[in-house]
Amino acid sequence: MWEEKQLCNFRCLWAILFFGVISGQFQAACAQKVSPSAIRLKLLQAKNEKIHQKFQTSLEQLESESKQAGLSQLALKIQRLQDPDLVSDLRSVSLPKKILPPIPADSPAEEKLIRNRLRILRKEHAIDLYVLARNSLNSGFPSFAYSLVRETAFHDSDHRMARRLLGYVKDKDQWVTPIVKEMLLNRKVWHDQFGWILKSRVKNYEAGQRYVNGRWMSIEKEAEIRKDFRRAWEVRTDHFLIKTNHSLAMGVEIGKALEDYYQVFFQTFATFFNSPQQMKSLFQSAGRSRSRSIKQKPHEVHYFATKEEYVKKLINKIPQIEITNGLYYTSDRVSYFFHDPNANNEITLFHEATHQLFFESDPKHRSIAEKENFWIIEGIACYMESFRRNGKGPVLGDPNYQRFQAGRYRYLNDKYYIPLRKFSAMGMNDFQNQPNIAKNYSQASGLTRFFMHYDGGSYRDALIEHLSLIYRSAGNRVVIVKSLSTLTDTSITELDTQYGEFLRATQDQLNEQKAAAAR
Repeated sequence: MWEEKQLCNFRCLWAILFFGVISGQFQAACAQKVSPSAIRLKLLQAKNEKIHQKFQTSLEQLESESKQAGLSQLALKIQRLQDPDLVSDLRSVSLPKKILPPIPADSPAEEKLIRNRLRILRKEHAIDLYVLARNSLNSGFPSFAYSLVRETAFHDSDHRMARRLLGYVKDKDQWVTPIVKEMLLNRKVWHDQFGWILKSRVKNYEAGQRYVNGRWMSIEKEAEIRKDFRRAWEVRTDHFLIKTNHSLAMGVEIGKALEDYYQVFFQTFATFFNSPQQMKSLFQSAGRSRSRSIKQKPHEVHYFATKEEYVKKLINKIPQIEITNGLYYTSDRVSYFFHDPNANNEITLFHEATHQLFFESDPKHRSIAEKENFWIIEGIACYMESFRRNGKGPVLGDPNYQRFQAGRYRYLNDKYYIPLRKFSAMGMNDFQNQPNIAKNYSQASGLTRFFMHYDGGSYRDALIEHLSLIYRSAGNRVVIVKSLSTLTDTSITELDTQYGEFLRATQDQLNEQKAAAAR
């Protein structure tokens, strides 16, 4: 019914090879045992609410004064800052590249006064948020802390510590990533059609000329050369190197999609890449840049123009390649894809990018979750498939995404559920060889969303720590992988119960929304 098999067959192969906006957070509609960590998070959230209420009251006053002064545009701007959905949507808001300029000297006196007060108010609010972020980190909630850092930078875009924690450095009068700074030093500019290109060549490219192997030629001639994947176009972005023989424009589009994805991915999993001690060090040192230097190896992606070329490239390594839509091959640390004009290529792109980013967090080659806990390796990749870009910004964890719909249907309608204790005991081979593998992928997707969203995200840090321990324990390392029951201070049977109630509450909420829309 849910066509899960088609969605999961190419995922399965990855394992054979060893491999909004987070949607509305709502309180679980059930009685529950409240753990000490949940209580600490509730206290921090209450403090956050108090800070926002104070900010809201001041904004309302400024909005009223703006209206009285006839400053309708300014009043509208202040009104937008009061939108209750703003905080959850911050990942869709781009931070300004330029350092905040002074208020124009020729502005009317009253307007200048109100604008200045608004700036001061937002800076003071940013300070409060940053202090709360540090307190949240010290209390054991690094994900919550990191979200507060993002909000800090939104209200004070020149907040030095927040900017550096988010991976920016100052370059003259603007904030850029280290790679962008290096590109600019090399006299290159970013072009939405051509990617990074020498500034001196932009006019020629826009006129239809291409520079290949030391000489200029036509677009058609270059395309003929690039058909051979050994001479494919190469598009470098902050974190990826895309090679493709489809077209330069496609390479640039893939690069932009992956960078948009990376920003949300890193904000969501910042604590995976930094231990609590490292996170504290980052805060204490006013942050260090997390972006890669151009000299470091980027995540490599190969995108073929046709499936035939993709199969021909990989058939000797992977006999089953024909059944796949794309994969991350751990042996050479490259993600492979092909262009399918009749499919949503981004689903595969984001799924495999998730495997790639987690796996390449460590330079050592190792197998992951061979003996147990394999469900979360695929579950988190299925969850991240739900990432979407639209006019309002990125969406992640939408309950209407097909994976999550399937998970609810299997549990609520088919009554299919493997208890978490047994599910977690499955290693890679056990998980992949199950006769109900499609249903298990649905359950892994649903469980991942549960741990990411339940009770306002109170289990999110526990899930990320669990995932981090699994990756760190790979190979010969002596790392104890704490169970989700231990990390959440909740019995495993209670987690099973909460999952079912979470699914029912989600479905009830969606049914209510559908009924309201129909009225």
